[in-house]
Amino acid sequence: MNAKSLDLKSVYKDLVSLFSESDLPTPELDARLIIETRTSFDWSDLIVGAGKDVTVEQYDEIQSDAQKRLSGIPLSRIYGVREFWGLEFEITEETLDPRPDTELILDLAIQRFSKDAPLKILDLGTGSGCILIALLSEFKNAHGVGVDVSSGAVRAAQKNAAGNGCEGRVEFLCSSWFDFVSGHDFDLIVSNPPYISCDVIPSLMPEVQNHDPILALDGGKDGLNPYRTVFPLLKSYLTENGIGLFEIGYDQEESVMRLAEESGFAQRTVHLDMASNPRVVEISCGDK
Repeated sequence: MNAKSLDLKSVYKDLVSLFSESDLPTPELDARLIIETRTSFDWSDLIVGAGKDVTVEQYDEIQSDAQKRLSGIPLSRIYGVREFWGLEFEITEETLDPRPDTELILDLAIQRFSKDAPLKILDLGTGSGCILIALLSEFKNAHGVGVDVSSGAVRAAQKNAAGNGCEGRVEFLCSSWFDFVSGHDFDLIVSNPPYISCDVIPSLMPEVQNHDPILALDGGKDGLNPYRTVFPLLKSYLTENGIGLFEIGYDQEESVMRLAEESGFAQRTVHLDMASNPRVVEISCGDK
């Protein structure tokens, strides 16, 4: 280690140790992302390591980011971007930080529809637009509408659509659920709605309760308010063979299935996430 640089491998190992000792859930990943963001190195460089140095200026930036991470700020909030479905999304104070479990909605949509289908897709509570934009990246002939009650979220989604090359196939509206949605022929309606009980929010991890917008978290007293509002109206907006894919909380399977049944949906299926928790409810009007 000379006066103007620091050994890459040592910097990485020190970061991993620091994060592990502080019980961060993904110390290796966090260390790698910080180094990749603040230097020109990538994962292959970290594996090789030998003969590669970090400059003093880069090291100072890495240490600054590490301290912010230790204070409970997610890296996505530090850098203002998050990867979702292999795409990069800008997130702001008015958008939820996308999480890997939500990608199950994409997996299911790809199983249900042909990749070249001219789908019409509606995303309720679009936030950063990550679900809808990722769907449009897979279904090249699809068009989408995303709605969010937050005007700031709508602006972020519009910017993300442009950044991911699909702005010509999507429209974003500032709307509370269906209020300003025109058209009643959507093949696919998706949503990751606020589904956390307002009483539970104070007990969430600090990086969630302190950094995700409350509008994207609070689903009312029992976390079910969005489903109560949306499900009774859903049939009016779906095509005959259309489906709805809605993310749910790990303990909401029975309640959400009951609400779907009360709203007249003949087909109701719950899909599990990577941790084998109920994650997405799939509903449709008739037999498949």
